[in-house]
Amino acid sequence: MTSQELSPLETVTAIDAHGAQVQSMFTDIAHGYDRANRWMSLGTDIRWRRRAVAGMLPSSQDPRGARLLDLCAGTLDSTLEIHRQYPGADIIAGDFSTGMLAHGARKLVGEAALRITPQQMDAHALPLADRSQDGIFCAFGVRNLSDLAEATREQHRVLRPGGRLTILEFFRPTSLATRAVHALHNRTILPLLGWAATGNLGAYLYLPRSIGRFATVEGYTELLRESGFVDIETKRLTLGVAWVVRATRPETQ
Repeated sequence: MTSQELSPLETVTAIDAHGAQVQSMFTDIAHGYDRANRWMSLGTDIRWRRRAVAGMLPSSQDPRGARLLDLCAGTLDSTLEIHRQYPGADIIAGDFSTGMLAHGARKLVGEAALRITPQQMDAHALPLADRSQDGIFCAFGVRNLSDLAEATREQHRVLRPGGRLTILEFFRPTSLATRAVHALHNRTILPLLGWAATGNLGAYLYLPRSIGRFATVEGYTELLRESGFVDIETKRLTLGVAWVVRATRPETQ
């Protein structure tokens, strides 16, 4: 175990009814979550994660001993990709669904089991010290948060000055072509494949609605600026179906 090891057994209560619903939903679909992702994206989600993780730390930083947080880690797909690219880093896999974390923990073998610590946590009140993380990664998680502004402030708080935040997400589409793709795939194909993979149709009716209600990438980058982040960059993936957003806590804060 690493010096970062934290108890994964702490009880975390959602901040509101929406959070409790999401927490329960993800625990219920944990057994088929990875399968659903592969089916729905035809494996594209693996490439998205790989590209997003590749820029999690600046190329000038030595990753050995870096302290990294995979927030909304789910079944640890992203966490394991972080470990693959930064094998010398100590990683916390944080999620408030114990079912997702328990499923993901089964994947931890060898050096990954020594470097990765799963921990249940709420993104709105991270149980981590100020300025304690060199980098934070979050894939397809921020749109499920009840209070995005509060969670963003928490990410800023726990990053060290100069630390980088990386977000991989589906933002609300604005272009006609991307809206058409979302309408076709997310409202028809996604629910059917999600139901086939997990047996939970409701969860995969919720997920496309969460995209439609979420911020645009422009709105999210403005929130990052208001929260004190700088050097904000956005990268469109697969014609804007998904985006990578990177932002940095200033050295002087």
